[in-house]
Amino acid sequence: LASSIFLVFAGWGLEQNLRSVNAQTSSSVVIQTQKQATKTQAAKVVPQLKVISTGTGNKEKLRFTPKIGAKQTVNVTLNKDTLMSIGDFKMPRAKLPAYLITLDSTVTKVDSNGDIYYDLAYSDVKIKGDAQTRPELIRVISKQIGQLENFKASAVIDNQGITKKLNYVIPETVDVNIKFLVEQLANSLQQLSSPLPEEAVGTGAKWQVSSDTSINGINLNQTTIYELVNVKDGVATLNVNLQQQEKSTQVIDYPGLPLDGILTLHSFKGNAKGKATIHLDKVMPTSSQLSLLADSKYIGKNINTLEETPLNSTLKVDLNIQGK
Repeated sequence: LASSIFLVFAGWGLEQNLRSVNAQTSSSVVIQTQKQATKTQAAKVVPQLKVISTGTGNKEKLRFTPKIGAKQTVNVTLNKDTLMSIGDFKMPRAKLPAYLITLDSTVTKVDSNGDIYYDLAYSDVKIKGDAQTRPELIRVISKQIGQLENFKASAVIDNQGITKKLNYVIPETVDVNIKFLVEQLANSLQQLSSPLPEEAVGTGAKWQVSSDTSINGINLNQTTIYELVNVKDGVATLNVNLQQQEKSTQVIDYPGLPLDGILTLHSFKGNAKGKATIHLDKVMPTSSQLSLLADSKYIGKNINTLEETPLNSTLKVDLNIQGK
């Protein structure tokens, strides 16, 4: 389900850049730009996992066990609805086009210690509007998000689903907004898998994963509680509840912001609830449904006049993943 989260915020960050149209241990992240030297970023602090309850009934240790060559395709449908106000002016509600995204993964290596190496790629990225969607919005977003097609990544996770390394390629041909988006994706892709506890667990088990993350330039404290509904024949069903909150007041640097303006985040609160089905012989969820509501408050400041304007934003997301 964590892969759903990064897709949600990827879409949200892109909408921020297109708003004018509607007027962890020793692990590392490597971001590559084609025809340029490889850049290495220090990884975030590894997520802290705490078991709240080991559940009841027969208990077993849950571990990811895919075979070399295992392939997986997931289809993602993302629907978003935003409400925004600038000062006293409330902008019309914007129901945005649905995103239709296809992700492919292939396991390339499995070490004796259980570490899993796999490749990940966007094989298809498109949007779908309805009769009320403005044609110019479709054109602009299609052109932007279409640049994500054929983006590739490779990752290493341990058999508990914790990401140890990530390589991500950014073609030089994409524009600055997409480069910014991909760099943010690279950070959030560290949370691609759902971490599993060390202990043996049974029905009703709960565990908490706490981490610091950065999404679209916003530094957040994130807490996710997983509940094991059931597990049978290597297939686990989970309830998921995710909470996010800003770490502190912070200046946000989005591409495309006016040069004479400063945007400061004062508060961010996000709550996502959903279910996920994971096959332990695969690296991505085979099914998940997610509903997310995020409220954020900003202050925009003109550096010439020193005038300050409050901006409030509410984002609602419904997301569905189906894979095989």
